[in-house]
Amino acid sequence: MIALITDIINRFGPRLAGSEAEKNAQLYIAELCKKYTNNVSFLPFNEYLAARFGKLKYYVAFYFISLALFWVSAEAALAVSLVSVFFLAADMMMYRDVLTSFPGKLETSSNVEAVLEPQGEVKSTLIFSGHMDSTREFRWWYKLGQLGIVLTVVAGVLMALQLIFLLVYVITGFANAEYVWGLFLLLSPVTVVYWSMHADEVVPGAQDNLSGIAIAFDTFKTFADANNIGKSTLQHTRIKFVSFGSEEPGLCGSRAYAQLKKEELRKENAHLINIDGVRVTNEVAVVEKELMNGTKHSPVLLNGLRESFKQQNIPLKTGSVPIGGTDAVSLARVGIPTVTVIGISSSKYDFTYHTRHDVIENIEPQSLENAKNGIVAFVSNWDRK
Repeated sequence: MIALITDIINRFGPRLAGSEAEKNAQLYIAELCKKYTNNVSFLPFNEYLAARFGKLKYYVAFYFISLALFWVSAEAALAVSLVSVFFLAADMMMYRDVLTSFPGKLETSSNVEAVLEPQGEVKSTLIFSGHMDSTREFRWWYKLGQLGIVLTVVAGVLMALQLIFLLVYVITGFANAEYVWGLFLLLSPVTVVYWSMHADEVVPGAQDNLSGIAIAFDTFKTFADANNIGKSTLQHTRIKFVSFGSEEPGLCGSRAYAQLKKEELRKENAHLINIDGVRVTNEVAVVEKELMNGTKHSPVLLNGLRESFKQQNIPLKTGSVPIGGTDAVSLARVGIPTVTVIGISSSKYDFTYHTRHDVIENIEPQSLENAKNGIVAFVSNWDRK
């Protein structure tokens, strides 16, 4: 698995969503899948890839416009703040599909799907997935580490508090509001973390998320029947490997895949095991819920993975994703049971996350082996049910 991660980085380098590097890396992983099955699909999709993060400067601008409007019309300031905070919360934080076509232009990205059929009657489908793209470096997270994360959260909270202040003022007209206004002005420099979040440099994306691609692909090929292309060694479980594109701009690839395949997946009794960011052996964890976007993952998959890892004497934590979201969200929202496996701390900032430190040298190979071996054990148990 380390070899595959190294190979992709050496061949294609960083893989910004919608770039030629991402496309060529997807075509490459599709070719590797063809060694095991002819049922391989390259699935292009069109999306406004700059829309989610492109709105960050607008949120900052609206914050200052609202500050200025307060002295002209508190109602107008409230309206501006309300619009800004609504889209910040719904689009940026909760991954809801609102205003996904602004700003920016329509761009093309792609997903890859490969399928192995079981030896006998199909009773269910297991999907193993990761995402191929990597992100522009988060400037302040690289420069400030944990403090950068804190300031990012503070900037969002500040905008929400401004809305609350304006709402209370419009309703009550309380005295000495200018002092509160002064506090918002005093704290306004923190919004620079939104205004200039992304640096120009695109990170290598070794753990985020070639680790997920490598584990998902290795699990897929582990079950390939060496004597019968397109077949697995399983009896009743169809397995799919999916490499999502453009996860970093807001789960764009998995959203496109979910919309394209939802009816098919429902009929197949499909379940998704998504892998996203594995690098530390003692941090391998199954994600129970993703707090910011409100996704709760499948208890059946959670319990099955816990039992399978335990059978193999592989340590497995149970955790949550406090900020952001994984590709499992998109499939969960169309009714597919999902879970995500991670391998970095969910309680403190990992120095590789969205920074130039996300390189192969910072991945512990055993973390990949543990995650894969536990998932392989789960698949074997699942097929025997």
